Amino acid sequence: MSKQGAPAQPHRPDDGWWDAVYDGPTGTLPDTPHADPGDGSVDDWFDTAVGLIGQQRSAEPEMPTAPEAAEAASASDGGDSIDDWFDTAIGVISPEREREREPEPEAEPEAVPVSLEKPAPEPAPEPEPVVEPEPEPEPEPELVVAEEPEPVHTPEPDPEPAPPTVPDPRLAIRAPLADGGAAVPHVGERPPTYGPEPTAVPEADPDTLSALVPDTVLEGAQYGPSVLRAASVRGDSARYRGEPRRDALLVTRFGDGPDGLLLAVLGGLDRTGGAEDEAVTPEAVAAATGEACHQLATAIGRSRAGLAADLRDGARDRLRYGLQRLATGAAAPLRALALREEGDDSPSPASLHCLLVSLDPEAGYRAAFGVGPGGLYLLRSGHWIDAYAARLLHHPDGRPPTPGPRPFRFRLVPATPGDILLLCAPGLARPIADEPAVAHFLSTHWAHPHPPGTVDFLRQVQVRAKGYADDRTAAAIWTE
Repeated sequence: MSKQGAPAQPHRPDDGWWDAVYDGPTGTLPDTPHADPGDGSVDDWFDTAVGLIGQQRSAEPEMPTAPEAAEAASASDGGDSIDDWFDTAIGVISPEREREREPEPEAEPEAVPVSLEKPAPEPAPEPEPVVEPEPEPEPEPELVVAEEPEPVHTPEPDPEPAPPTVPDPRLAIRAPLADGGAAVPHVGERPPTYGPEPTAVPEADPDTLSALVPDTVLEGAQYGPSVLRAASVRGDSARYRGEPRRDALLVTRFGDGPDGLLLAVLGGLDRTGGAEDEAVTPEAVAAATGEACHQLATAIGRSRAGLAADLRDGARDRLRYGLQRLATGAAAPLRALALREEGDDSPSPASLHCLLVSLDPEAGYRAAFGVGPGGLYLLRSGHWIDAYAARLLHHPDGRPPTPGPRPFRFRLVPATPGDILLLCAPGLARPIADEPAVAHFLSTHWAHPHPPGTVDFLRQVQVRAKGYADDRTAAAIWTE
C-alpha cells in the first residue's frame, strides 16, 4: 500500500496506528492513487448518483424522473466522479413521491395454520327405516304343497369410518407460506437442477471435528434506526455433493454508544470463470475463509476508536486508505489458496468484504469495502443501484458497460431512511446482477414498511435460479 497515494510510514504498533496512516490533514488525500489535479474523484461521481435517486436532506428544485436521471448519468462525460453521479441519482427517486404514485399494496392473505390434531370423525348417517310389507289375507286352504316364505332382508349397518391419518410434520413444514410462495422459491421457467433442501452431510474426521462448518448461519440485530439481517447458507450443489459451506460470515460489535461499531464480514473463494484447483479441498477453503474473516474483524476492533470517528465525520479518504490496508492484509489466507501463475493478469477469486455501521444515531454514513468479487447494492424505492460500480442495474435502455475489476473497492453510503444496503458474496451478487427476476423478487419482498424477520430473510436470499447453485452469503442494513 505504500506505493499508492501516500509515502510509506515507519513501523507502528497495531493498536495505535490509525491516526498516523498518512501524513497531512484529513481530507487532503486523493481519492485515487494517480488522480490528476482538478479531476473529479470516483467518490464525487458516486455522491452525484446517489442524489439523483433519493430524497435530499436540503431543499431542491423539481427532480427529474428515474429514466431522465439515468439518461443524464449515461450522457455525462468524465467531468463528474462516480460519487457525484451516485449522490445526484439518489435524490431523483424520492420515497415520498414513489408512495404517492404507486398504489397501495394489497393486503397479503392470512396464513392458514396447519393443525396436527386429529379432526373429529363425522357421525355415521342413520340407516333408513325398513318398510315391512303389509300381510296379505290368508287364502282358503287347498291341498297344495306349501312354498317356503321368502326371507326378509334387513339392511346391514354402514361400517364405521376409518380414523383420519395424522399429517406428517415434515409435510407441514413444507406447506405453502402466507405469501403463497414455496418454502424455498425459484424464479425462471425451469426449476434449478438440484433440490432445495440438504441431501448429504459432509464427511468428517473424528480428529478434526472442531473444523466442521454448519450448513446455515443466521444473524440479526437492531441499533436505533439501523436493522441488520445477515445469513450464509450452503449452496444447492454443495448440499447435493455433501461438501461443506465455503463461504464464511462473521457478525460482531466493538464498543457501545456513539463510539461503537457493528460489522458484518463476508469471505469466500469464487469458483466461477475457470477450472477449479483439485488440490484445494472444500475443507481448506472453508478454513481459509473463516480465518480471513477473523483477521479482518480483529484489525477493525483494534482500530475501533479511529474508525468510529472517521465514519462519524465522513472522512472518506482516511477510511479508504486505512481500510484498504486492513482488507489487503486479512485476505492473505485466501490468496494463498489461489496463487496466480506468472503473467496471469486475471482477477483473484479470493473474496473478502465488510459492512461497517456506526452505532452513533447521528452518524450519516455507512462504509462497505473489500477485495475480490462480490457485490454492494443499494435498493431505494424499488430501484437497484450497483453501489460499487455506481450504475443502475437492469437499465430499461440496455445494460451499460461494467467497469473493470479493481483490487480494492470502497464506498461510503449515506444513511437515508427507507434505503436498503445489501452486501453479498459472489454466489448472490452474480444472480442479482445477471437475472432481473432475482433482483425483482428481492425488491418486491423488501418493499414493505418493516424489515423481514431473520427466517424470512434467509428464505428470500435463497431464491433459486437455474445455473446459480453456489453458497449464498449476504448482509443487509435497513434504515428506518
